[in-house]
Amino acid sequence: MKLQKKGMKFLRTFHILTASIWFGGVICIGVIVRICFFSLDESAFLIVAPLVPSLYSTVIMPVGLLIILQGIVYGCFTGWGFFKHRWITLKWVSLVLVMLCTGMGAIGQMFSAIEKVKAQGLNGGFADGGIVLLFIVLQSLFLAFMIAISVYKPALNKNKLIKTDS
Repeated sequence: MKLQKKGMKFLRTFHILTASIWFGGVICIGVIVRICFFSLDESAFLIVAPLVPSLYSTVIMPVGLLIILQGIVYGCFTGWGFFKHRWITLKWVSLVLVMLCTGMGAIGQMFSAIEKVKAQGLNGGFADGGIVLLFIVLQSLFLAFMIAISVYKPALNKNKLIKTDS
């Protein structure tokens, strides 16, 4: 069973909206993390910093799961498949990298930074927040790469391009 034209348009619109929320959410969290480590004193840091993992769990993760579900729908109910084209495979690999940067990277390192600040005080800047910011920057770059891949669809010439509007 293939999605009809209206279903494809809905799926494409929903995919663009959820990808925008994911990308924008990670950028906003990056700004919050930057403020936490570069502009706040210790007591304010301990109030604001725990919001970062909360934002990941309430905004980023549900949207990420929706996008994974959309990828499964695209793979099963359209002509794109899961690994039919190199650019789709690159998106799946990038998704795994984003998940690693999120879980083991930004969230895990933020919890470590909060515990370190509780135990030793806030040094601020890159001394406390460098690794967290690194993983957020990596997430942002991987997400931007995935968006660019979706737009440019590398290694497809016009003769091989699958019609998605039919």
